[in-house]
Amino acid sequence: MVKKIRMLGMEMDHFTLREEIVQSELFYHKQELNIIRTVSIDMLSLAADSQIIRGGIAQADLIVVGDSEILTEAGIYSAQRIREASEHGFMRAFLKDRIRAQSSFFLVAQDEQDLERLMEFLKKKYENMIIVGTCFLDACTQNYDRMINEINAAAPDIILSVLTSPQEDALLMQEKAKISARIWYSMSRYDQTSTKKMSFLCWFQQLIHKGRFKNAVHSYEERNE
Repeated sequence: MVKKIRMLGMEMDHFTLREEIVQSELFYHKQELNIIRTVSIDMLSLAADSQIIRGGIAQADLIVVGDSEILTEAGIYSAQRIREASEHGFMRAFLKDRIRAQSSFFLVAQDEQDLERLMEFLKKKYENMIIVGTCFLDACTQNYDRMINEINAAAPDIILSVLTSPQEDALLMQEKAKISARIWYSMSRYDQTSTKKMSFLCWFQQLIHKGRFKNAVHSYEERNE
């Protein structure tokens, strides 16, 4: 199986779920912060015209495909891989493994509402998670030092992030060396796994996102033929 996806002038990892978990386990034997990024169609749509987001994706130590449309657009139609991406298989397996290993987590969100939504999701799905601290970026008014000090004081094993692009990309490109943790895990659209039935509004919004993603890919290819 091809281990890289080439899209929008970038290379992204293409591993099976089992291979992704094996790769993530290697990070616990390293001293520096390792970045796991879940790449979504929204992120790639923005990356087509954003060097900051492209740089953030390139910086990741492991890229997890978060939407099946990324695979099909790259010509990958493996039923197993499409199911793993659609059902957020890596997130579920990674979090369960780390909770079982009693790893500690620090939660980072864009604003207070996002943080509350994340904590509610984790309480329902992963009640045994050890959470040693939380922070939302808007409270820091772009003063990353305050957030980094809170993270380092809590000394977590894993930072669980639901920051948006390009804010997350800029933060990690600028401050990665200052952050003391084993893994920074960017979860992307985690909450879609919490409901089996999708409202019409969510379905319609997803349809718009998919169309925007396809247009971004095709426009980039036309500009760079």
